[in-house]
Amino acid sequence: MSIKCVTCGIADKTPDGKLWCIKYKFEISDETAANRSDCYYFIKPQFEDGEPMSVLQNLMIKECELSSRRMRGPV
Repeated sequence: MSIKCVTCGIADKTPDGKLWCIKYKFEISDETAANRSDCYYFIKPQFEDGEPMSVLQNLMIKECELSSRRMRGPV
């Protein structure tokens, strides 16, 4: 399995111990991790006051970061 998927802030653990990608809504396996090795939404888990943020909070941070990049340029 890709190191990126295992350490991604938007990969949530299911009750049976598998990883689930919140953004793309699929179970992360060895095959899917290899295909997504350069995922656009990869984010390291974020912490606030020493507590890890939820996967939804990490996804919101990444989406805001990506949308702010699109807005740059000449006006």
